[in-house]
Amino acid sequence: MRPLKIPRDELLQRCASTFKRLGYHGTTMDVLAEACGFTKASFYHHYPNKESLLRDVLEWTHQSIGQALFATAFDEKLTPAERLTKMGRKAARLFQDDSIGCLMGVVAVDAAYGKSALMAPIRAFFDDWAQAFAQLFRDRFDEAQAMALGRQLVADYEGAILLARIYADPVYIEAVTQRALDSLKA
Repeated sequence: MRPLKIPRDELLQRCASTFKRLGYHGTTMDVLAEACGFTKASFYHHYPNKESLLRDVLEWTHQSIGQALFATAFDEKLTPAERLTKMGRKAARLFQDDSIGCLMGVVAVDAAYGKSALMAPIRAFFDDWAQAFAQLFRDRFDEAQAMALGRQLVADYEGAILLARIYADPVYIEAVTQRALDSLKA
């Protein structure tokens, strides 16, 4: 395999942005190669097909968001409300940012129609996100209730991310965070 012309993280970020913008079915290896400054032929030296590249992109995205966002839920130096507030601010930045956005949501829609093998890494991402939220509620609720609240928050954020993008207004994401804070304090 030839060495990359750009750092691996930058390549994966460019590809994530391209997949997010065009979806799985709308993204071609030509477009991905161009986004990374490669010829199509040289790009195939690094990735044999679009699906193998997308698997790396999904894994990289999961790790990046896990470190930047999910890990905050386990920071014992902060109260659950402080952690949730911090997660809400980070989520607003991450999911409005064109470099990552909610790639998992975009790919999940495409993968559900013919690329079911891609659903496992997407489910793992959403499961980890729900676990992070559940962590915030474990002091006040039993495990099943905390997980139910965590999954509901993931669903609420996904809807808010979509509306924030449609209307170019992060207020939807901020509103989810505020509702979650209200339920945490109730």
